[in-house]
Amino acid sequence: MLKGKAIKIEDPLPEDLITEILSWLPVKALLQFKCVCKSWYAIITSQTFISRHLNNYYDNYDDSDTFLAQYFVTKLGELALYEFLVDETSTILSYEELRDRPIYNSFICGPCNGIFYLDRYSYRDHRALWNPATNELKTLPPLIRKPNLPSLSFYAGVKEVFGFGFDRVTKDYKVIVIKSWSKTNSKIRYPLSVFVYSLSTDSWRYWGDLPQNYKLLSNNKCYICLNGVFYWLGSDYSGGKTYDEAIISFDMATDLIQDMQLPNYDKPARETVLSVYHDSLALLTVHDIKHFLEIWTLKEGCWTKQFTIGTSSYGRISPIAHWKNSKFIFECGPCKKLTLFDIITQEITDLGYIKDIHSCEGIFVYRGSLVSFKDRNEHWEAEALAQ
Repeated sequence: MLKGKAIKIEDPLPEDLITEILSWLPVKALLQFKCVCKSWYAIITSQTFISRHLNNYYDNYDDSDTFLAQYFVTKLGELALYEFLVDETSTILSYEELRDRPIYNSFICGPCNGIFYLDRYSYRDHRALWNPATNELKTLPPLIRKPNLPSLSFYAGVKEVFGFGFDRVTKDYKVIVIKSWSKTNSKIRYPLSVFVYSLSTDSWRYWGDLPQNYKLLSNNKCYICLNGVFYWLGSDYSGGKTYDEAIISFDMATDLIQDMQLPNYDKPARETVLSVYHDSLALLTVHDIKHFLEIWTLKEGCWTKQFTIGTSSYGRISPIAHWKNSKFIFECGPCKKLTLFDIITQEITDLGYIKDIHSCEGIFVYRGSLVSFKDRNEHWEAEALAQ
């Protein structure tokens, strides 16, 4: 015999139990459940629930078999985003249009908790944060000017790299922009300037300048974000015309910028790419002349070579993305086929997708989230008062 008060079937479930159940469900289901009733809508759209959903469903489910791919839409002259699903046999199951990218011809960085940073600095400084799952867009204020900087017409060849991540200490999203300056008709090098945007304040601040010996690469694809630290593959000016490669990092929690040297790999390499392997920062080096690929990992400040893999039977390869612990997406051969490569078994699987035909710019491991930019300031203020 059951003890205590029995719950009738027609009795509503307690709200805290409903909230807990909902917090373990995928985003697509929750977006549909917002229409069930007003109370469910209030639960699902609250910042408290969104944080709970990130902790429960987002961080604990192995949903890494969903990729977000960039396609170039020739008729519109702009880039759109699609996702394609890969099943256990590593073949493409379906294509699904996720959303058109809301800023024409923008660079993309991320994702972080399902959020992307969009950047179109080359034409009318236009920057935004974007959640493709909810199609919510947050336009960022214009980047502030560097103090004591003369008119921009005085400079030429202004370039920038950027990063985007989450500060787990303050629960804040940050954008980092590092700009390089060169004077018109001059070979004088100026230090790189660092700017940081905080979503909690919706404002930019000037962090400062990096030492003169830093020179970042202009390729915005040479980056990775891991455990709240953003890494760029850059170079260290050593005098004359020689630049030594280096990794430059930004800690989202401490705002500390550091640099580290790359491992002593066999040089020169046609391509060096930052990635992740077993939750550690990894460096992949591709060598065409000797036909091999090296994978290095960083642990406690020391680089260790994990694998040396012969590539002569695969043709020209380029690492594109990391999927799970031992698998990487590679672009192979003159046709630039996308393939799944298992570095443990050294098995390679054709995904049936040709990069040139589809004009794929990049592939990102993606999981949707409910993260919203609305009323976040009020949420942070309430949390601060509660502490």
